Amino acid sequence: MFLTGCVTGKNGAPIPNASVELKDKNFETLYQTHSDATGHYQLDVPPGCYPFLTAVKEYAVQYLEYWCQDIPLTKPLSLDVSFDRLEVYGLHVFAVKGAGNGRMAYCRPMSLDKFQQGKQDLAPGGLSFTALLDGSPAPILQVSPVKEVAGEQEMTAYLVQIQAPSGGTVWNKCELQVQDQDGNYGAAAIFHCPG
Repeated sequence: MFLTGCVTGKNGAPIPNASVELKDKNFETLYQTHSDATGHYQLDVPPGCYPFLTAVKEYAVQYLEYWCQDIPLTKPLSLDVSFDRLEVYGLHVFAVKGAGNGRMAYCRPMSLDKFQQGKQDLAPGGLSFTALLDGSPAPILQVSPVKEVAGEQEMTAYLVQIQAPSGGTVWNKCELQVQDQDGNYGAAAIFHCPG
């Protein structure tokens, strides 16, 4: 089954020689390739639903990772990816039953600058969020910071309420993009898995 796409930076310029990996639920690499001189990549893998895809180049030096989750490879799929100095980690999207037509997106954005400075909380400042449902812009209704605790470490995450299409339409792919006050960018996506 073919998975193809283009790797770009925040300004849309292609990124050659980026590592693109399909991973299992334990984050172990199953399949890997690199983007070519035009930013394009291709993987030929067995059909299935893959838990994670990551893309990056010069990790923690120049860029942080792009993440995609629950990649459905039951037919050939095109998946363009983009990354910069922010990472949108742990993206989950869910509906709150009885709470209208919105969707809640949870994620923990991280900043390369804060990582390189050795900060404990890697959340960038002055974030703005953009959401896409199946490639179409979806209005953001509310953004709420959340304190996430891992061991003795406290990190800032966000709960983002997204207006879903009317009529109870089920989305196939949700993308969340973030930009900080310095113009740094990050993105992640997740596919909808019924059940």
